[in-house]
Amino acid sequence: MSQIKNYHRPKSTTETLHLLNRSDINTVLIAGGTYLTPNMSSEVEELVDLQSVGLGSIDRHDGQIGIGAMTRLQSLVDHIDLPTLVREMAQREGPNTMRSQATIGGVIVGGDWESELLAALLVYEATVTLEGTDETRSMSLTDFLADSASALKGQLLTQVSFPAHGKTAAERVARTPADKPIVAALVRLEPETQYIHVALCGVADTPILVSQEELVTLNPPADFRGSTEYRKEMAQVLTTRAISSLKKK
Repeated sequence: MSQIKNYHRPKSTTETLHLLNRSDINTVLIAGGTYLTPNMSSEVEELVDLQSVGLGSIDRHDGQIGIGAMTRLQSLVDHIDLPTLVREMAQREGPNTMRSQATIGGVIVGGDWESELLAALLVYEATVTLEGTDETRSMSLTDFLADSASALKGQLLTQVSFPAHGKTAAERVARTPADKPIVAALVRLEPETQYIHVALCGVADTPILVSQEELVTLNPPADFRGSTEYRKEMAQVLTTRAISSLKKK
């Protein structure tokens, strides 16, 4: 059990980064707390609560959407200016009680391989903004998920952004409609180039963005719900269905 010695609620990213980068104290950031609270390491000494930092906005400008890392998932579901795919996938993250507490930043940092919301952000070619003590930088969500621990070292995730255009479709297989997907395929048609982006859940350690040619090279991890072979087959079948649905729109 963790022996928390101090709790902080900073009011700026500058103050947050100062607390985060103290080398002599094991500090953990807390956003919605839906994952951290039941999974906290016993070595954590201090908590830094991000509620008052001011990262809860949703902005749309020149076809680009920016979402602050502390935006609650239910706010995504309710926001009529967001793409339908993003709103629907945010709703699938969990029940209303969970969505009212959990944040989009927590979803991104968590990197859950079953997260259809993460897949939706990937299919929109989302980028994340990371703020450090000396610089602010952007990187693709794909690169972030590939090594989030390195990306976050001494850094604070402040925003995710993506273009709000392109037709989309999604297909999934799950034990019940309310369950997390065993495999899910989300696709988006790029209006200018007509390129079809494909994102998958349930075939790698995190949701991934793949080309259609890469579908045959997948090597998904297996669990009690689906073998490697089943997940690979479903990825191909669901992608084909999603693309077919996309072309009918």
